[in-house]
Amino acid sequence: MTPPPRARDERYDRQVRLWGDVGQSRLERASVCALGVTPATCEALKNLILGGIKTFTLVDDAPWSHARAGELFEISCDDVERREETLAEACARALAELNPDVSGEARVESVASAANASSAYFASFDAVIAGSDALSDADARALERACEGGRTPLVVTRARGLFGECRACAGERWATENVAPEGSMMRDLRLVTPWDELRSYVEMKTSDLDRLDGGSFKHVPFVALLAHAMAACGTRDRRAVKDALTSARRGMDEENFDEALANVRYAWTDTGAVTDDVREIISHERARAVSEESDKFWFLAAGLREFVESEGCLPLEGSIPDMTSTTESYVELQRLYSEKAERDARRVWESAVALAKSVGVAQPSERIAWEDAKTFCKNCRNVKFMTWRPMEAELFPSPAFGTSDLVNAALADSTKTMSVCIFAALRAADKFTTLHGRSPGVYDGAACVGGDVNELVRRDGETVRALMEEWFAASGAAVDGAHEKLIDDVAYEVARYGNSQLHAVGAVLGGIASQELIKIITGQYAPMTKRLIFDAVNCTTNLLF
Repeated sequence: MTPPPRARDERYDRQVRLWGDVGQSRLERASVCALGVTPATCEALKNLILGGIKTFTLVDDAPWSHARAGELFEISCDDVERREETLAEACARALAELNPDVSGEARVESVASAANASSAYFASFDAVIAGSDALSDADARALERACEGGRTPLVVTRARGLFGECRACAGERWATENVAPEGSMMRDLRLVTPWDELRSYVEMKTSDLDRLDGGSFKHVPFVALLAHAMAACGTRDRRAVKDALTSARRGMDEENFDEALANVRYAWTDTGAVTDDVREIISHERARAVSEESDKFWFLAAGLREFVESEGCLPLEGSIPDMTSTTESYVELQRLYSEKAERDARRVWESAVALAKSVGVAQPSERIAWEDAKTFCKNCRNVKFMTWRPMEAELFPSPAFGTSDLVNAALADSTKTMSVCIFAALRAADKFTTLHGRSPGVYDGAACVGGDVNELVRRDGETVRALMEEWFAASGAAVDGAHEKLIDDVAYEVARYGNSQLHAVGAVLGGIASQELIKIITGQYAPMTKRLIFDAVNCTTNLLF
């Protein structure tokens, strides 16, 4: 049940400030499938449930055990003793209690079987998250293919002891909102290349600057002051512009002049310039050869290319920062910028719609919505078209995938060497499990000769190390003596922890997984396209491949 508007606004207020009402609405329509009851998947589900997704399905047939109770916050040892429901059902019930507006269910089925389901099954979900010791690399590959067939984004996590990984798979995606680099403060003021209405506004505000009374002088917007100084000195030289501003001051208590000096970089920065990233998108083959099946954003990219070729600049972003000014002057300036931005965006939209119509798209103005065009043009400097490599290229390396160069480059980087070894160890542990029917370091009586667990860990660690060397060899990696000690240590750690997943490690991986899914579901921010390796021993993360 959807909460009343006021209650909803209060409940989700902080996150709406990040991704807005549109992003929140997308999240509230999302249905998520989670494969495997692990700390990472439960933590990811917790974050998504608190965020307000619509429904979730938790899939697992794992039996009750005290070890599970030690890993999960959702169940206790008392639950293990009672066993009134399955492990998946108990966790689903506990998670659903976090948000009364989210409905959840458990499905008792093996994770491996579910991962090999058809694309049609996963197409009914908006996102899938998987993470279980029962999910082999081969199962993960099959799951990726099924999700790709259903165009469903997937995030896979895996952890053994203090080592873990997280990999998102989403085929192809556009990120068009909240994509500006973190900490970016540059505003699109267009003082280097002003349009006619802005020139007229500046002239109106500064033509009688010397004759203005004290109050009016202190409320001339800094945008007008900067443009006037640039015109007065006839150059974009930073020192000359600063000197022109300083000489025009009457005293030291004029906040508008302080703002102009603080923003003097706009005197020589062409904020409408076409960046290399934008050129790459608008020159992309898929923007030049659109068809009836093309994504709406390729039509917008083609429309943007026509605009750039005509105007030599990007569409105006349309907003201005706060500044010292009278209300009337500020509102008028804001109107100039917003109207210019809307005119630019409408030109791009009309070009995109016309192009879509020419290739046979039915109802092109509905396929390419005006709101999408406005958002695209507003953020066009930082819009990203993102692609994900197939996991197979990493999990099952071969010369055909070009894995060798990537692995060798990572091994040569001292900050990534440990991460590559962890990745290889996780692949080796998966192969060990496939060959022996148990995880390395896991005591099952028959595998432990004489009850000596330490000997079991030592022996399994050696086997994991040998399998790591096989993976490196298959990858064409140049492993030398400098890596021997590190490989030994990582292999031993993987065997020592068996198939356990520490909740602290799972919490980190689950937090990252839910964050990536929120980015993909809302279509905002830039999700990671590479595999993340988490090393809790050194408290570091790295992106590989």
